[in-house]
Amino acid sequence: MRSVHVARGRLLRGLTALVVGTAGVAVAAGPAAAQDDPGWVDGWLGDVTVGGPGAPGRTVPLTLNSTGASQPRVTIDLTGLAGVATAGFPDYCVTQGTSVTCPMPPTAIEEFGTLTGTIPVVFRPAPGAVDGATGTLDYTALGEQTEAYAQQATVTVRSGPDLLDLVDEHLTGVEVGDNLAVPVSVVNAGDHPAVDLRLTMRFPVGLVPTNYRNCRYGTNQSLATVMVCTVRGTFAPGQRHELRGGLGTTVGPATLGSKRITQVVEPLASAGPLPSGVKLRSRDADRALRLRPVGTALDVLPVEASRADGQTYLRGVHGAFDIVATGAAVTGAVGDTVRVTVGLRNTGPGVPDGSISGESVGAFLFTPPAGVTVLATPPGCWLSGDEEEPETVPATWYCNGPGSVFPAGTTHAVGFDLRIDSLSGAPGEVQPFQRYPRVDDDPSNDIAPVTVN
Repeated sequence: MRSVHVARGRLLRGLTALVVGTAGVAVAAGPAAAQDDPGWVDGWLGDVTVGGPGAPGRTVPLTLNSTGASQPRVTIDLTGLAGVATAGFPDYCVTQGTSVTCPMPPTAIEEFGTLTGTIPVVFRPAPGAVDGATGTLDYTALGEQTEAYAQQATVTVRSGPDLLDLVDEHLTGVEVGDNLAVPVSVVNAGDHPAVDLRLTMRFPVGLVPTNYRNCRYGTNQSLATVMVCTVRGTFAPGQRHELRGGLGTTVGPATLGSKRITQVVEPLASAGPLPSGVKLRSRDADRALRLRPVGTALDVLPVEASRADGQTYLRGVHGAFDIVATGAAVTGAVGDTVRVTVGLRNTGPGVPDGSISGESVGAFLFTPPAGVTVLATPPGCWLSGDEEEPETVPATWYCNGPGSVFPAGTTHAVGFDLRIDSLSGAPGEVQPFQRYPRVDDDPSNDIAPVTVN
């Protein structure tokens, strides 16, 4: 093998040159690297429906998002709206013919490195626009050196009444025993008056609404009170109507956790089917629910007026309740098959309610006693845990809850058939799968033993 000898001085000079050269590359690469990441800009404008000529304008949000981009903006092409609708923009936007350019709004908020702004766009029907006419609005969000993506929203003219709900309330500090004044407020976004309307409201379990003689009431599968009212009157275009003083609602002892009171308004002549699976009945009442006009008719509807449904959200009502684990104690000999019935009981008065999240409540975990074999998994239950857990970890079964609510005074129990292999093992246990919506008022009874002797 041929050996190569490099003098120490030559080696040091070479290393010095390499270090200097590398540093030069790093310095030169800095601006280039920055230019390689121009950031991104994105925009969103949903499809829009406006009333016919004579309807109030509709304010619709055009959302602009940007991360790390220089001069984020959106350009809008109005050519496709000709004869269908007009679009108005804030003063900070620049209009040239049928093209509009809007920078990131001065009210934009930065969160987690992303800048988000909302540009209010006011749409109106064009003079002479006919029912069913459609047009398009093309828009492109971009920044300096970012890749531009063209998007399109469809604008449709619909003649006739168009009732929108104006309620979006969020309440905190609500307690059991309170009497709430739930707002009810609607506006007609159409070009024709609405003669009579239907108001449909849903009050989750625990919330008790006032009785009105022009309303019918029922209870759905999640124990919510469904209230359907026929409200007489003429609701002119752009005119807001409200229930004076709000709709009285009692926060009863069954109320627990966060609640969402929903409401939907529809012109009576075109209202959809009544809520399914609910038997509606009238209740004794000394007055009717009436909506009164408020102020003068609006020429332009606010951005909040966008849907036929609204909500009043109650955050975290504390409510008292106690979930009790129900264990079991059975006897038998080795080789026998015995049945244990285990589960949970809600002694109330609060009712865990998972209807907002859509999850099942009242689920539990069952760990059998040592020395037994579960012969079959009952419906609604399955073996829980990681298959790679060591054999020293007891097998545990998860059992689903009874539904979206766990009524006070009820028990959710499941039977397991066990074969006794030995009688010297440790007891098993049953406990809630989760403490929902919080740890209850007596955690000491949340775990119960299961024994085989």
